[in-house]
Amino acid sequence: MNIKKSLYKNYSRRHLIKALGLTAASPFIPVFHTEAQTTGIPKRVCFIMTPNGIAKEVVPTGSGTNFQFQSILRPLEPFKSHITYLHGIDMKTYYAVPTPNDHPPTVNQLLTGALSIDPMDGSNPAVSGGWLSSGTSIDQYLGGRLQQNNDTKTKFSSLVVGVDTGFFAWQKVWSSPRNAIFPENNVSNLHGRVFDGVSPGQAQVVDQAALNALESKKSMIDFVKDELDTVMNKVALEDRHKIEAHLTGIREIERRMDFEQTATGASCSVPQYSTNGATQEDTYRKKGESMMDIIAHAFACDQTRVATLQWSNGASGQTFPSKGVFDGHHDITHDNYTANAGQRRLVGEWYGDRFAYFVNRLASIPEGDGTMLDNTLLVWTSEHSDEGQHGRRNIPFTLAGNLGGAFNTGRKLDYSGNTKAHNDVYISIAQALGFRDVNTFGLESVCGGVLPGLMRS
Repeated sequence: MNIKKSLYKNYSRRHLIKALGLTAASPFIPVFHTEAQTTGIPKRVCFIMTPNGIAKEVVPTGSGTNFQFQSILRPLEPFKSHITYLHGIDMKTYYAVPTPNDHPPTVNQLLTGALSIDPMDGSNPAVSGGWLSSGTSIDQYLGGRLQQNNDTKTKFSSLVVGVDTGFFAWQKVWSSPRNAIFPENNVSNLHGRVFDGVSPGQAQVVDQAALNALESKKSMIDFVKDELDTVMNKVALEDRHKIEAHLTGIREIERRMDFEQTATGASCSVPQYSTNGATQEDTYRKKGESMMDIIAHAFACDQTRVATLQWSNGASGQTFPSKGVFDGHHDITHDNYTANAGQRRLVGEWYGDRFAYFVNRLASIPEGDGTMLDNTLLVWTSEHSDEGQHGRRNIPFTLAGNLGGAFNTGRKLDYSGNTKAHNDVYISIAQALGFRDVNTFGLESVCGGVLPGLMRS
């Protein structure tokens, strides 16, 4: 029997890794098309959050399949058939129980669809550490459900990633009521965790081989070359090409990283990440793009199927000189609100470029008969809209990808005539991932169920 044909037809990625006796090289092997023959190509979802709302130019004009991008989403034009914009989605949890109209009391509702908990008397809503969530965020819920099934279980139930979020991170991700998860902001740490450099939740220590690699500026791939050569000689030609493309992507990530290490006896702390950005804005961009690359390859390696990426926080003072924005982002959402509309649009365009980068990254990774974008869902949103300083109506939701054909894409769906809760977005995503028993999420009283027109029948 031809071993290549046997491996190609009868083995999933997990079976192949086990059969070949792989250890260190296993994180570098992408999800093969062969896995579709057994358990199906994985479906993944990543929630991307940018602060202070998104300017109104994020909303496409037109309706249905006859829609046109405005400036913020214009970089997505090459992927228009993969994009769905949801208009008329309200944060109904905010209106269900009176909540102070400020960032700390409400940001925890964005991914949870649950009410906020005020452990104080509500007299000082600007205390970032005071407000908690009464629910679990959608990413943690989905990750937990996937971990319950051996066919969908992965090394990490989710990745929680941030770019300069700050310590409190304005608590958007919740493992359970009152228990927040703070994003990993260090690119080096995330890289090490995803590619087996460290063990999550334990001492942040790398092994000596990893340290030697960093010191010599060699790629981690070089240290598993023999195992990778074994794989390349035994898999089908289609999978060989996919491995080569995947390894090229990993080397690109490593080239953008500049590691520093500190020795402590026989072991060393996790290498700290620094960038070569010429400006603070450029550093911010490079950190975010490296995080997106790592998430993309974590998905490709089937290390996880759920992730969140949070850019900064609701009090972000980030400036964007490349767009002509020299005042802090948070300031232009409050001071001279109407006069600063153009500034907010420019900030939205900056983040729109970053979202397009992520979409393009997934579209560049072959998978099955298409690309990873076909089997992944990226959800770009914010804790409020651009309708007033803290608008809770028409929360922006831009979706890219369709979870293996689960969604109707290439359209703008408008629910403004009968506004839907943002809880319903998450119900729809849960069902698209196969959890058809999910008919409510978060605060049940505001839930309306699956969004009409979004899911394919």
